[in-house]
Amino acid sequence: MTEEPVTFVALAVATVTIPPATCDTPPGTHLVGAGLLIATRCADRWRFSCEAGTIAAGEKEQNLLLWLSNRLPMADTLIGWQIDQHIVPPLIDAAAHAEPTIAHHFMVRLARVLRNNVVDLSINRSAAPENLATAPSMMPDTLLGNWGTGRLDAVRADLATEAIGTWLHFLQQAQHVGADAEQATRAWMHRRSSIHLVEKAPGAA
Repeated sequence: MTEEPVTFVALAVATVTIPPATCDTPPGTHLVGAGLLIATRCADRWRFSCEAGTIAAGEKEQNLLLWLSNRLPMADTLIGWQIDQHIVPPLIDAAAHAEPTIAHHFMVRLARVLRNNVVDLSINRSAAPENLATAPSMMPDTLLGNWGTGRLDAVRADLATEAIGTWLHFLQQAQHVGADAEQATRAWMHRRSSIHLVEKAPGAA
């Protein structure tokens, strides 16, 4: 009998606080980016992929929802930090302001990924935000500055770092996943880093 693949998704989001237009209105939260680490175990082998997407200042949040919904797989386990407080609310708020067809498409995907096992690392007292490899530039003021000045490459890189860090921290807690998972992840990260170095090398095609 062929063993069914098992898929884990580590999800990170980036939001910025928009100052209120008047003193009578509260500040608003704007979804500006999302990062995904997808790890799939098939028999004794692991496959990994990591992507991050952002929207520019003035761009509609629904564009990010469409990007994300086209990439969210049917996950056996969703992993994140403060999922109910930090991840899901801005996604639902963005969907509430999106075109109906995009909102429906996204909410179906989100409900599907929340249907199975959900691991919120913030619930475990041994977890701490600094252990998730969160880049310093993901701090609110720096993030707002990078996003507001169009440094979206930096935001995407930091979202990818956070998604990978979330997955690695999960592996340290979830011994049932297997010690080979972290070894496979580290090997994939090394290959990924080598490819990026070649792409950034002077004269690289």
